[in-house]
Amino acid sequence: MGPPIRIQQVWKSYGSVEAVRGLDLTVPPQSVFGFLGPNGAGKSTTIGLILGLLRPTRGTIALFDQDLDNNRSVLGRIGSLVESPSLYPHLTGRENLEVHRRLLGLSTRAIEDVLENVGLMSASSRLVRQYSFGMKQRLGLAQALLGGPELLLLDEPTNGLDPAGIYEVRALIRDLPRRCGVTVFLSSHLLSEVEQVATDLAIVSKGELKFSGTTAELRTRSKQAVVLKVDQPQRAIELLVGLCRDLRREGDQLSVAPEDGIDAARLNAMLVGAGIRVSHLMTQHMTLEDVFLELTGPANAGGAV
Repeated sequence: MGPPIRIQQVWKSYGSVEAVRGLDLTVPPQSVFGFLGPNGAGKSTTIGLILGLLRPTRGTIALFDQDLDNNRSVLGRIGSLVESPSLYPHLTGRENLEVHRRLLGLSTRAIEDVLENVGLMSASSRLVRQYSFGMKQRLGLAQALLGGPELLLLDEPTNGLDPAGIYEVRALIRDLPRRCGVTVFLSSHLLSEVEQVATDLAIVSKGELKFSGTTAELRTRSKQAVVLKVDQPQRAIELLVGLCRDLRREGDQLSVAPEDGIDAARLNAMLVGAGIRVSHLMTQHMTLEDVFLELTGPANAGGAV
């Protein structure tokens, strides 16, 4: 079986606005695939394209090796939870699922399976209006899983949840491939959330792919930074230009990213040799959040949705 999602050179334009720009993406089967980017990066547009709600301006989208333009029936193998779940608050959790079960023509056993998988069996007879926000999200996941999909698309599933609800939903998502045999495509703007559940991830910014790989591979992009306190910061900056990237100054403290082959000891020796007193020197590595911000840039509101 081919990958659940393969996107090749997909563009999506709204007039002069290019929401998705030459996107290439392959989602491995049985993975939790994190799709990351700041608000306005093109994530929602990409989900709309995968669900067949939008058509690309150019490029191809294949689901399970089936071209989506030529075989829309493949969408029946997908479940989704986009934004808040659509629930009937005056019905119980089980009754909400019963509505969907009848529409899908499934056996009553299907309800028992999804209630068990999302941990709502004991609360299934309670009215949904009595559910916490986290329980409603889990019921929404149960609805999305009801037809036994092979691919599950989730858009910001922990948005608005309290810490307990975030923990519940996060643990559930992490375990879905093992429990249900489903591939999860998880869209979020929060790296801190995705890195705790994702096996693979992609980062987009302004509609363009900036990274695709595992969390471990993203971590290898973490550069070393050197933090120094000096008595002549402006002169030190002039000496380090060309040898370092990302020179930043706060008072007498500098933060620099040395070019390859230049270490902290060499920087220290150069500054001291030029008569600049170094009172503090520390090396540190960028966090994954730093890498994410470097890839996406400080401002990404223009163009994509």
